[in-house]
Amino acid sequence: MDWKFSLSLLFAVLVALFAIQNSGTVEINFLFVNFSASQALIILISAAFGAVIALLLSLVKQYQQSRKLKECKQEKEILEKDKKQLEQELELKNQNLLNESENCLEESVDTTELDE
Repeated sequence: MDWKFSLSLLFAVLVALFAIQNSGTVEINFLFVNFSASQALIILISAAFGAVIALLLSLVKQYQQSRKLKECKQEKEILEKDKKQLEQELELKNQNLLNESENCLEESVDTTELDE
């Protein structure tokens, strides 16, 4: 089992135990709303909101990373095409140089023969 999942499960159990042990009624004042509710319910709702916020933040990060990965793959494909093109150009230039050197050598041999 993944250690992150195990840690999350342990935290959820600890929050649930804490909520059960603190189940008295509390008065809630939030903005313009005043009401009474079980402290256990408030603790569990707060933990759930925290989990949802953490999930949303991780989804945003995951989306950004997948977008970056896609960009890197596209850049890699472009670079590989450029590399292949450059290798072909280099091979062509090497072939041209080889041909030129062979021609030069033949001319040198021809001029040497004429001198004799």
